[in-house]
Amino acid sequence: MDNQELGRKILHILIGIVFLFLIMFNFISILHLFFLLILAGFLSLLSLKYKLPIINFLLERFERKDEDLPGRAFLFFLAGILLTLKLFPRDIALASIIILIFADPTSHFIGKTLGKTKFFLDKRKNMEGHLAGFVTGSLLAMFFVSPLLAIPGSLIAMLFESVIIEIQKIQLDDNLIIPLAAGTTMLLIVKFLV
Repeated sequence: MDNQELGRKILHILIGIVFLFLIMFNFISILHLFFLLILAGFLSLLSLKYKLPIINFLLERFERKDEDLPGRAFLFFLAGILLTLKLFPRDIALASIIILIFADPTSHFIGKTLGKTKFFLDKRKNMEGHLAGFVTGSLLAMFFVSPLLAIPGSLIAMLFESVIIEIQKIQLDDNLIIPLAAGTTMLLIVKFLV
């Protein structure tokens, strides 16, 4: 695993933890997140033309080189959190956010270091990584919801993490797909099975 990708995943976890605590303790609202997403989108577009000092520093160290939109992962991360909070009850939203924060990086770390068996949905990924992400996501989601919701929510999120979804030739980022898949699964279980 290269250092930049390792740095990206660690930053993903750290930023995610900060947002989770800000949301849990009501220091940040949906409206704040919306304005932050607008600001981040504006800075992303502005950085296409100009080198913004702090933004450029972060992009050079943590952005994948093949990204066409600077800060794309962060923009989808914010959008995923924002939509999750808006669409789902608070407990399900927080469980979905914690799955987003930890399941994907865990899947990446374990898959790259211990993975041997190719995943049937995406041959670039490994079963061991997905299993580790699923277990981590399930266990941490249980801080907010019951195992009856956490386990299937995490399982479906990790399955969707491997599926490439495109709308109008724009590939959706897993930072958007993971929390929405987890939250939708848990909400459907609450509505129809519990």
